[in-house]
Amino acid sequence: MHPPDCELTAMDGTGHTSDYADHNYAKIRGKCRKSYIKNHICIDVDTRMIINYAANRGPKYDTQFAIASIRQLKPYKPHYILADRAYDTEAIRKCINEEVGAFDQIPLKTRAKTGHYRLNSSTIFWPDVYARRMNVESVISVIKRRFNGGNYGRSTKLQNKETKLKDVLYNIYRAIQVF
Repeated sequence: MHPPDCELTAMDGTGHTSDYADHNYAKIRGKCRKSYIKNHICIDVDTRMIINYAANRGPKYDTQFAIASIRQLKPYKPHYILADRAYDTEAIRKCINEEVGAFDQIPLKTRAKTGHYRLNSSTIFWPDVYARRMNVESVISVIKRRFNGGNYGRSTKLQNKETKLKDVLYNIYRAIQVF
């Protein structure tokens, strides 16, 4: 279903709530939501199809998903990998540049002072290319609107499966629109 070469890929993560109570009701009652299912996706920007996805219990940092996802992108031969500031680490940039052979388009955090790839990234950062990262936010929005932002499974295992099923259903939904 995916083209063999994806010029631009983008990655991001989002949370899917895992309780039945309405957000405002929980706020009034003073119930604090501490855990949720974190959905990490990587998309082909041109077709908006999900190339790679993972789900695990949150809260987790996005960087824990990133390197495994980037390594899964090798067969697609991306030219640029777009991500938000949360993915700004030297290990992620090294994986993108050396293992995949792509250019990273990740804005620098304000405290970035060390690292070969982090310090050189300001010279290869193109705001016009990075602006296309908003496509991954659009995909997340469609998943939450079309297939609901909540998970209703009782166990974490079922909630993870439900989140992954939403990603697969989104790809079917998008394939019908594109092809």
